[in-house]
Amino acid sequence: MLNKFEKLNADKQVLFLLGLSETVVDELSTSPNFEAVKNALKTCWEWLQNKEHSADDIYNLLDDGTEETGLFMLMQDETEELKELAFGCIVDAVSYTNWIAFQNEGQEYLPAPIENVDESLVEQFLEGFYQTTQANRLIAERLMSILEQINENQIPVLIRNRAQLEVIRDTEHFHN
Repeated sequence: MLNKFEKLNADKQVLFLLGLSETVVDELSTSPNFEAVKNALKTCWEWLQNKEHSADDIYNLLDDGTEETGLFMLMQDETEELKELAFGCIVDAVSYTNWIAFQNEGQEYLPAPIENVDESLVEQFLEGFYQTTQANRLIAERLMSILEQINENQIPVLIRNRAQLEVIRDTEHFHN
């Protein structure tokens, strides 16, 4: 899967991670941090669609400097394994999006946690993603197949209609 991921352009890579994150975010629906997670994903989608948020804005969602409310800190509040895995996937996706956003802005100096982000983060993301449910390997393969087949002009349509990504998860034969 990593070889296929590396062949995607940056927008498709971000779309892959955000799309898969959307399939696990509901695991956090009872978490006190659910709104922070949803906001971070929304911000990343908006960045992907219109580049309307800066890399610094995205980073502040991960680490706001307070040691209390950034996603890096909030994920430590989760104690249930499934929630930890889902939160980890989302933090990985937001971190990767942030890394791409910094590259897109041509920034040379990155915050220390983002400085170490690269495609190897995708391996970590997928390991956690696959552990959340048996069906997730098939979901990832299906989304990858879609991204490999679409052309650049179709990316904005897929981003705008990201709710359709739920079809990947909700297809009857993918349920456990």
